[in-house]
Amino acid sequence: MIRKIDIAASEWAKAVLHLQLRSYAVEARLIRFLDIPPLQDTVATLQQCGEQFFGYIEQGQLAGAISYERTEKTVHICRLMVDPDFFRQGIASALIEFVCRKERDAHEIIVMTGSDNIPALRLYERHGFCVVERMRMPEGISMTKLVKWLGRYEGEGK
Repeated sequence: MIRKIDIAASEWAKAVLHLQLRSYAVEARLIRFLDIPPLQDTVATLQQCGEQFFGYIEQGQLAGAISYERTEKTVHICRLMVDPDFFRQGIASALIEFVCRKERDAHEIIVMTGSDNIPALRLYERHGFCVVERMRMPEGISMTKLVKWLGRYEGEGK
């Protein structure tokens, strides 16, 4: 079940932070950069980030979450995380599909991930996202930007 998370509530912020640390530790290992920003967050920074959060509840616990920001007709997925104990159960796919349905009047959905995070790249591509840019960050890691064009706007900006 997917539900809105009130990130201002300390119990939810703590649960999301716990999930985020577990999930992004896996990405950090995949991209060989252990200092990624999601691993630097605190309850306070999550509560102040301004993103909308939705959680996937499985077996009574927060198994996954997605957060995003919407500006006019663009949705930016900021975080997509699944607890490693729940990997490969379709949770990330369900969360992506949820945002695509919820924000179906947007023109595009944008996401960034580490270029060496092959499972994430494959996941987004399976959901219709296309690689539009690869960039080298000052820290030396490579990031990939993907975009999914929605509805009648598909293909605009390609």
